[in-house]
Amino acid sequence: MDHPLLSARGVASVVDVRVTLIKRHRHEHTSGMFDQTKLLEMISGKRKGFVAGTVRAGLGCLTPLYRIAIQGRNRRFDRAQMKNNQIVIKRAAIPVISVGNLTTGGTGKTPLVIWIARFLRTRNLRVVLISRGYGAKNSGGPAGPNDEALEMEHRLIDVPHLQDPDRYRMSEIAVEEFESQIIVLDDAFQHRQLHRDVDLVLIDATEPFGFNRMLPRGLLREPLSSLRRADAVILTRANLVSDRDRKNILARIRSQIGDKPIAETRTTATRLLQSDGQQADLESVNGQSVFFFCGIGNPDNFLRTLEQLQCNIADSVVYPDHHAYQRADLEHIGRSAMACGATAIVCTHKDLVKVCANRLSGIPVYAVLIDIEFITGQAEIEQSFDRLADQIVANK
Repeated sequence: MDHPLLSARGVASVVDVRVTLIKRHRHEHTSGMFDQTKLLEMISGKRKGFVAGTVRAGLGCLTPLYRIAIQGRNRRFDRAQMKNNQIVIKRAAIPVISVGNLTTGGTGKTPLVIWIARFLRTRNLRVVLISRGYGAKNSGGPAGPNDEALEMEHRLIDVPHLQDPDRYRMSEIAVEEFESQIIVLDDAFQHRQLHRDVDLVLIDATEPFGFNRMLPRGLLREPLSSLRRADAVILTRANLVSDRDRKNILARIRSQIGDKPIAETRTTATRLLQSDGQQADLESVNGQSVFFFCGIGNPDNFLRTLEQLQCNIADSVVYPDHHAYQRADLEHIGRSAMACGATAIVCTHKDLVKVCANRLSGIPVYAVLIDIEFITGQAEIEQSFDRLADQIVANK
């Protein structure tokens, strides 16, 4: 093997259930005794039979308990917010923008967080990213970045990223040690302990409402009515569904948030990146036989991106979200790519920062870099940020 393997990191428990396209190509990697993808196929109803029905019934019995717990938690924070209780909901010394979602799995937060940070930097603001750090090497503070932090570090070299479950403590570090002027919270819609000045919720158009059921029977972290807390909703991957489905999704969102802004975005592949920083045009894989692998929340959408690159997808392997790649995994990827005659191996940037290899079994490895583009609503989102920027300048 011709790679420096990074140390192991945690494996997340959720892989998006939208796997029908990927199954045309992939060899599915299973972790432990039970395959989470099969579980999600059961939850969605795609997997039939006695076992699947029993699993759905069992999870359905647990959902009311989860719902009660979430409702009680939200009532506590709602009361604290009404009373301006700064013991329950703490206020950072600088403005906070939160980016979160209503469901588990990937909704395209990372490209949007990168876009927001870059936008704020164009306003000459000192930005800091703060996240919980799921799957980080050291969960007790910013010293152990997870895969998403490593990805953002590559793409936002002038923006520090702090990770800790105690995000208020990180906000104090951001001000005291980095002299930051504004915070972007990643995956924080449910983290209500920290006050936010702009609260954005992302909904993935390809699987918007988590099978219309709360965890564990569905994928909703909270009921749809929780969208009313948001200042704006951003529909991601809006170009990947039909106009009819998109309009139905927008109507359902609008029924919850009234006249608050709704924006729509699409993700676009921009270039290829190797581990040592070398970049290549997307056309480099045109017509090539490609093997792909990924460990992300929504592998189906990554496949859709690849299909737009005019390459020939020979085979693939899919791992759970936040997968910690071991030497055996990389050897398997290299052997599989050779066996199907691939001339290139592609993955996501989130995977590349953990694999840290330019080649596997002599075959070049590329990450496909993804950016977002607004279809609608960009001006309204920018205006909310500009208002914060004006406040920061006025308070200098």
